[in-house]
Amino acid sequence: MKSRGNTASDYKTLTPPQLEQVLERHQRFVASQREGTRASLKFHDLPNVRLAGRNLAGADFTGARLKGADLRGANLDGACLFGADLAGANLSEASMKNIDLRGCALRGATMVHAVMLDADLRDGYLVRYKNGEFSAVAAEKLHAELSDARMKGATLSRAKLSNAFILQTDLRDADLRSSVFMRADLSNSDLTGCNLEGADLSLANLSGAKLDGVILSRAILRDTNLSNSSLVGALLDDVDLSMANLTGADMVKRLENHDSELSAILLAHRDWMLSNGAKGKRADLAKRDLTGVDLSRINLSAADFHGAKLQGANLTETVLAMANLSFTDLRNAQMMSTDIRGASFERATMNQADLTNAVAGPMALRSGQSWPTSFKAARLAAAVFVSADLRGCNFSEADLSQARLNNAMLVGADMKDATMTGADLRDADITAADFRGARDLLVT
Repeated sequence: MKSRGNTASDYKTLTPPQLEQVLERHQRFVASQREGTRASLKFHDLPNVRLAGRNLAGADFTGARLKGADLRGANLDGACLFGADLAGANLSEASMKNIDLRGCALRGATMVHAVMLDADLRDGYLVRYKNGEFSAVAAEKLHAELSDARMKGATLSRAKLSNAFILQTDLRDADLRSSVFMRADLSNSDLTGCNLEGADLSLANLSGAKLDGVILSRAILRDTNLSNSSLVGALLDDVDLSMANLTGADMVKRLENHDSELSAILLAHRDWMLSNGAKGKRADLAKRDLTGVDLSRINLSAADFHGAKLQGANLTETVLAMANLSFTDLRNAQMMSTDIRGASFERATMNQADLTNAVAGPMALRSGQSWPTSFKAARLAAAVFVSADLRGCNFSEADLSQARLNNAMLVGADMKDATMTGADLRDADITAADFRGARDLLVT
């Protein structure tokens, strides 16, 4: 990123007592108390300043140097950090709603689970008023830079990030709904599990980006560069891909001769199963479009469905023990009485799937050990697990909003950090289940 233009002498400094006085007056300002004054720290040099948990709503940090600042959990709602340098700063769990971050340097910053609703990270010219005149701080327009930043689980809904530099940035599981990324550079960034529904990615550079499990429904991809990106398990409902550059992109594909090719794969897998691997071949249906397919009552143990699209598929009474179904799209799938012991559904999207009476307890191995079924970080909104055997299952970080778990066996299940909003646990056996960090848990 280009230099901010100012020399060291252009920045103001404060002693710790002076800074504390500014902050105390700001607290009174926020609380509408007498002698309160909005904090104005424009063009101040505040490296490594410790402001964790402070209420800085509406404060003005225009052009300030805040490299390495500790702003964890701070309230920066409506604050102005236009052109500020926050390289290496820690803003984890900070509230930054409606914040002005235009032209801000956030290179290497940590913003894990930060809330940045309606944040403005567009570019802009930074000027200052000095000796009765306005002068440009930098010769060229400043671009917001988030390269190498860590933003896992951050909320940036409706944020404006046009022209921003976001190279090699960790945006896993970030909420980016309806955000504007026009001409933004997101090359080689990790957006695994992000929600980009309705986002505008026109002219954006996402070459080499990791977009596995991303929700791109209704996103605008006009002249978007997705070359060599990974779109395994991405949800592309109502998306026009005709104008996007998908050269070398890794994404779901249909079988060339669907019926005959699928039959051959299933027969080879049956031979592989019956001969304990001596004949035939393990079913490899990874990244295949199998929308609405009927695979009911077939033994597909250990089959590979990684990243496959199985939306609306019929898997009733199918045996999927030890199968790989990570990053699969299983929305509205019929999985009643399915044997999924030891299978992996990590980061799968299974909203409204029906797993009534499913057998998902641990798989006993020849070594005497057991292998648990994993739904780690899966999307399971409104999924049905009525009377299912879910003993020892891993549901950590999964979204079980409105899921029906009544009469299910959840003995020893790992439910850490799961979202349980509206989940029905009536008559479920949750003995020894670990619900630490679970959100909106209601057990009657």
